[in-house]
Amino acid sequence: MTTKNEVLGYLPDERPPIIGLIFFALQQIVVMFPATVLVALITGFHVSTTIFASGLATLGFILITGRQIPLYYGSSFSYIAAIASIMSAEQFAAYSLNDKISVAQFGIVMSGFVSILAGIIINKSGKDKIDRVLPPTVTGSIAIIIGLSLAATAMTDASTFPAAAQANPSAGSWAWTIAIITLLSTILYSVYLKGKLSQLPILFGLITGYV
Repeated sequence: MTTKNEVLGYLPDERPPIIGLIFFALQQIVVMFPATVLVALITGFHVSTTIFASGLATLGFILITGRQIPLYYGSSFSYIAAIASIMSAEQFAAYSLNDKISVAQFGIVMSGFVSILAGIIINKSGKDKIDRVLPPTVTGSIAIIIGLSLAATAMTDASTFPAAAQANPSAGSWAWTIAIITLLSTILYSVYLKGKLSQLPILFGLITGYV
């Protein structure tokens, strides 16, 4: 007796129904837009410029790929440590904010060329050869390090509450309670939801925390 494994998700030449498309888009917004703004706030970049560059990169990617992959290009958290070190370096203490950003942007542009070169190499040599050099144990560890480096920021954001609620002595406790409920519900949704709903754990977690 053979069992048929259900494959969730969509290939580039497939399109979800309009209702699913709306929910996927909403989840993408609540994930990527705050993350894009957060990186700008942490690194000291201009939020408006960051959002503009993000939108421009997204439109460029969609046009280049022939609208086959609906991917949103947000800010990369892997740059935070390098950019933050540049923005706070003593060598650039006399620089204005825009001058510091220019220095950091030069490095970002150069890393973009490196990414293009890496894409060409992967396209020519194949994914299997790259996996031998960068197996999941390596790339996964890098992702974990990036996440842990942002733990302090996450803790700070979790304890933040509106200024209007400062008079309430239990505001801090409520902020932590809502943050924990949102986190746990998102984890539970990602583990226990089945079928198409399992692809929307972040959206459902956010709704649960809001309610």
